[in-house]
Amino acid sequence: MKKIILIGSSSDIAKSVSLDSNYELINLSSKTSNFNILNPESFPTINNIDGLVYFPGTINLKPVKSIKKEEFIEDYNINVLGIVNVLQHYQNFFNQNSSIILISSVAASVGMKYHASISMCKSAVEGLTRSLASEFAPKIRVNCIAPSIIETKLSSRLLRSDATKQNITNNHPLKRIGKTKDISNVIEFLISENSSWITGQTINVDGGLSNIQV
Repeated sequence: MKKIILIGSSSDIAKSVSLDSNYELINLSSKTSNFNILNPESFPTINNIDGLVYFPGTINLKPVKSIKKEEFIEDYNINVLGIVNVLQHYQNFFNQNSSIILISSVAASVGMKYHASISMCKSAVEGLTRSLASEFAPKIRVNCIAPSIIETKLSSRLLRSDATKQNITNNHPLKRIGKTKDISNVIEFLISENSSWITGQTINVDGGLSNIQV
């Protein structure tokens, strides 16, 4: 049975990941245990890993002049440094033909006002994806998913009003806001053997926002 670690497993997207009985899911989250992405001493011992998905992220949307230095650092720690901590700790425990999946954002490739911090962090995640894919090949595949806004608890404050929700919907060529399953479907594909010749890629799952104007 393949062993898959879900970092930040309390996220709505993580909860929507559905794998068959050939997989054992190991859920690690600060909300369900003492696990802390910034403290490797809190990491449990896990051997024979076949896959890892890193979900922790932030949505800090402010004019750049309003973002405090401490907020930039906190966003970077959660989105980027946490990944480094996790992979430095577990790298030697991955099996051959394993798969690592990181989460970026459409804001890494599309300029959007008030996205300075998240754009910076997620651009770093995409660069890290390519570098690690090269470093870990051919043993471990590393890919990244870059969503647009998804209906989750994390984004709920951005979708509070019907007017805002409709405006965001209209900005997407496919005229809807993303669902958690839109992302987890791609995660399930990248974990599986069906993606065994894919590595170093950032896959945009964003309703066409990053590449299409209508």
